[in-house]
Amino acid sequence: MRGPGLTGETGGDVNSQPFRKIKGLMTGNVYIVEGDELVIVDTGAPTDFRIIERQVKRLGRSVEDIGHIFITHFHVDHAGAAAALKEASGARVYAHEADAPILAGEEKVQSVYRTGVIGRVASAVPGVSEGMAMVPPVRVDVPLKDGDVVPVLGGMRLIHAPGHTPGNSCYLWEERGVLFSGDAIINTYHVLTLPTVGFSCDFDLAARSARSVARRVADEDLRAVCPGHGPVVDEDIGGKLERMGRRAGRRLGP
Repeated sequence: MRGPGLTGETGGDVNSQPFRKIKGLMTGNVYIVEGDELVIVDTGAPTDFRIIERQVKRLGRSVEDIGHIFITHFHVDHAGAAAALKEASGARVYAHEADAPILAGEEKVQSVYRTGVIGRVASAVPGVSEGMAMVPPVRVDVPLKDGDVVPVLGGMRLIHAPGHTPGNSCYLWEERGVLFSGDAIINTYHVLTLPTVGFSCDFDLAARSARSVARRVADEDLRAVCPGHGPVVDEDIGGKLERMGRRAGRRLGP
């Protein structure tokens, strides 16, 4: 299931549709897909705007060429530069409807991080968890639901995977068999894993969602999994997803 031309860590070319992976300053991955218009999947932290701008220029393009921005969830290391990119380009922004009001600054999360060392520390100090989650407000032009397909790149299907955040989602690039998994499934030391417990609203729900995503894409001809953190996976994709799903299932119990 290895896609020709995929080079893992730096991205590559999928049937003449090149994409690039950028690791942001807060380790969140940004993906740039090149076509008539540039498509961005997650935007990194606010300071990553300049990193994205430089990469776009290396492609011989400009930020104004960005037409679509897909956000997997509202955390600052994934949506932090969305507002600046939208302002610079006029791009349309897509995200699950549950995270849309948080991205817009219309709603606040009372306490995202309730478990784990990070969660206990952040939750103990009023306002800390909300501040860690805040991004420069950005309006979502197209709030999406589970199963919605955006007619971009031959079809970008949203797969809702709540738990990490209420609207946490993956995007399946249907035409090319590429799963942008965000933080629903990350790649830690070359092993597909669940998101960090201390940064999840409901970790058990996140585990169920990750297992569900693995099952839902089992019959797809996946050629790459592009996680929110860690290298691109383009070998033994089915096996790695199956093993991740089993580990999630053991955590959840019978």
